[in-house]
Amino acid sequence: MVPHSTRAAAVRLVAFFVAGMRLATLAQMAPSMLAAMPALPQTEHPWLTGATWVLATVMLVMMAVVTLVTQRPPGATLAVLDVAVAVALLLLGLWTVPVELRTGSWVGFQLGYALCVSCSLSMIRSRWLWACLLGSLAVAEAVYIAPTVDDLADLTDALGTCLTLLILGPLAWFGCRTIVRIGTEADEARRFAAAAAKAEEERRARLAIHNGTAMMRLLVETDVVDGNGALRSQAEVELNRMRAYLSGQTPPPLDEATSLAAVATALGAEFDDLPITVVADLAQDVTLPRDLADDLAAALRSLLLNVRQHAQATRVVLHAAEDEDGSGWEVTLHDDGIGFDTTTTAYGVGLREVVVEQLARSGVEVRINSIRDLGTTVTLAQTTAVEAP
Repeated sequence: MVPHSTRAAAVRLVAFFVAGMRLATLAQMAPSMLAAMPALPQTEHPWLTGATWVLATVMLVMMAVVTLVTQRPPGATLAVLDVAVAVALLLLGLWTVPVELRTGSWVGFQLGYALCVSCSLSMIRSRWLWACLLGSLAVAEAVYIAPTVDDLADLTDALGTCLTLLILGPLAWFGCRTIVRIGTEADEARRFAAAAAKAEEERRARLAIHNGTAMMRLLVETDVVDGNGALRSQAEVELNRMRAYLSGQTPPPLDEATSLAAVATALGAEFDDLPITVVADLAQDVTLPRDLADDLAAALRSLLLNVRQHAQATRVVLHAAEDEDGSGWEVTLHDDGIGFDTTTTAYGVGLREVVVEQLARSGVEVRINSIRDLGTTVTLAQTTAVEAP
């Protein structure tokens, strides 16, 4: 399936505009052309006059057909050819069109044809080329209508005619280029959104399966599963969480109130098979938004899984408290396990994705300090701006 392109649709729209301009000009020329053909033998240059009508008609039809078939406005090569023909018709009009019919009449179709061409230069990217082509049309038009100027009134009419081309041509070019640019930016925004959505989905997948994977690894590799009800209960919770993700459902939110003390206490209860002590009395007054409470719970759960799986700790302390000035809160998780070298050990998915990056989205700073054989301390802190008294 070909992906939708707003830019391609914008280019087609401009192409239809150009083709419409050509066909509209041809329709306006048709009555005067039908009336002028019988009188060609009486003109001063019948063959030259007829050739200009035929050339203009062929170019209008050809450019309209090419534009509709390719669904693109004329490129630089066709535009140069188009302008060259328009300039030639204007100069030939000095011999084929009577002076009194060069303005205000479609017998002198050259002015209308030149205006049509000036509005069809929308796909020329080079501003210098576009300006040169438009300037060529303006100069040829000035030469074409110069013989009609006898007094001040004629001069103002001639200036108005030239300004029509010099104003409508740039307006058409700017409008068409703007439409195409908007289409291009829409495509770029769509691609960026798709890439961001893909990255977000990959991140959600890692978050959804990481803790469950760690839990399954414990179930497979350890011999203490039998009779460990807490471990089995956590495995069931993570299994339900992964099922909810795979089925597109929203995982159940944290139970009860979303106070910081409740989050810390609930996580301590989940891991009561560890030698864990929870101190959360000073966090009773800290209320967390639901999303932050869920993210904090997932991060602490991932950290405690690491403690259970790697730390070999004999003591674990989970402490949560509000800052003394009420400007934020801090949670620390300390174990006296084997520790690791933070300068040489790369963070795994749990620390990097579930803890550091996920909490950073909510403005929570994560600090990890660890010394081999002495243990690890992880600090989660959020500080809110406090207004000066």
